[in-house]
Amino acid sequence: MDNILYEVPTTFEIDYLDFGFNIILLAFVATIFVKCWDKKYKDTPYEVIKVLSAFAFCFLLVFNGLSIASSIDRYKNIGKQYGMGNYEIVEGVVENFVPMPYEGNGYESFEINGVEFSYSDYVINGGYNNARSHFGVIEGNGQQLKIGYIYYNEENIIVYIEQLE
Repeated sequence: MDNILYEVPTTFEIDYLDFGFNIILLAFVATIFVKCWDKKYKDTPYEVIKVLSAFAFCFLLVFNGLSIASSIDRYKNIGKQYGMGNYEIVEGVVENFVPMPYEGNGYESFEINGVEFSYSDYVINGGYNNARSHFGVIEGNGQQLKIGYIYYNEENIIVYIEQLE
């Protein structure tokens, strides 16, 4: 019997923990911003801090907003395409497996029948991105898999993984 190891959700739900660090960072910068604009610091050397914190706050707000919106859009598009059946399938043996180091700072990659896949725990791609060193399901060379994938932004995004016997 075949075993499904991964399947991308066809509906998108925000996992707020993924964006928690950015929210904490924004809150920290906003706190500095508010403290520096307090009237008791009027006419003090904190003018530079006021300007820098205002700039940092605006930058982070715009950057995080665009980043979150881009991630949400990517997840929605990938899930929608998968739900509509608009994906390719490749079956075979995992070859040329290159694991991501446990510490991160890299990508994990492999091939099945000449189709290349690359992903990282630290990069949100809208599909499968869990490295073997962090409990991923791709074990290495010789594993028999059926992979569903979508070609998106010049990369193969894994939307389905099934273990074959």
